[in-house]
Amino acid sequence: MDKIKVLYDHQTFDTQTIGGISRYFFELISAYEKDETIECKLSLIFSNNEYLKQHPYYQKNISSKIAPVDFYKSFFKGAEFKGKHFLYKIKTRFFSEPISVNSSEINKSNSIQKIKEGNFDVFHPTYYDNYFLNYIGNKPFVLTVHDLIHQIFPEYGLYKDNLDKNKEMINRANKIITVSESTKKDLINIFNVPENKVKVIHLANSLQESTNLITTEFKSKIPHRYLLYVGNRDIYKNFLFFTQIFSSLGPEAKDISIVCTGSPFSADEKYALGKLNLNNRITSIYVNDDELSYLYKNAIALVFPSMYEGFGLPVLEAFSCGCPVLVSNSSSLKEIGDDAVIYFEPKNPSSMLEALKSILSNKELRTDKIKSGYIQLKNFSWAKTAEKTKKVYSDLKFN
Repeated sequence: MDKIKVLYDHQTFDTQTIGGISRYFFELISAYEKDETIECKLSLIFSNNEYLKQHPYYQKNISSKIAPVDFYKSFFKGAEFKGKHFLYKIKTRFFSEPISVNSSEINKSNSIQKIKEGNFDVFHPTYYDNYFLNYIGNKPFVLTVHDLIHQIFPEYGLYKDNLDKNKEMINRANKIITVSESTKKDLINIFNVPENKVKVIHLANSLQESTNLITTEFKSKIPHRYLLYVGNRDIYKNFLFFTQIFSSLGPEAKDISIVCTGSPFSADEKYALGKLNLNNRITSIYVNDDELSYLYKNAIALVFPSMYEGFGLPVLEAFSCGCPVLVSNSSSLKEIGDDAVIYFEPKNPSSMLEALKSILSNKELRTDKIKSGYIQLKNFSWAKTAEKTKKVYSDLKFN
């Protein structure tokens, strides 16, 4: 059988230093390196993506710096004649040249060139910019839809032109991958996509239990007993509602704090936490993978109160580190957690309060959920993700 040639573009590696989407494509590319039946190419020149920096090939072939551009070379390109330098000086006197070209523009131009060359069987864009539709011709492409947050929550910046662009790309895609049955259902309901056009392929966990020593300085920042919150704190993530319920816990929680990963608290968040008297019991900290693993391993539990998730990677990460999980019973989270987690209604105060009290008071429940988490984790692997995705590519090439 001929190799399947797949082209991935620059998009997610151009914008994400770390993140679930770039991790997803990095894991696919890494898996296919060991597979002689598939050949992958990534059209990328500049990137600060942390996953690529760990890869021997991309360490050598992807730059994190923008090189100055010699614009003189492009002035009457290929022609040398007396007076050229004089004319160039006149031009630059009245029309200034930038010192360098934006790396995103270079990456996009490179992707367009690779698409035009057509040396691939299947194209798989790594995000939702539909720039490639003008260049791809009849070549098939696969689109992965990770979530529909902007459609479910239009207050997060969904405008009609973006909806139209997304709709055009979704309509023209030869196959669509969603990362959960929940996202598939949303996609069909919102965009009227035929069910047989959509394939559900779950994601997997990349986090490993830390084998490196965690510094004493880092440990000193972490409270002895804490609940863990992982991810951004956008409104749909329901973070402030969680802190409000946490603040109503009785004496059983007086020595318990909340540790968040990610950006520092905003002024509005600090004000809200101050009103709840939580400023001294909650912290937010940037972490690397080793530190994140440490936080999972030593937490009382992960609390994941989000009202909507396309998948929910922190749930699998917690499972892998032996951390019990409390999670809202919304969107894809029941599909991912199954019976290995403790559920609550995301906007029901008594439901969330009961879940928090149960994990704080019941050691047997914690032990049971840790065991169940390890078992549930076995249902997800990047090898499965890669194999099912390759089947999608193969069907497009050979059928």
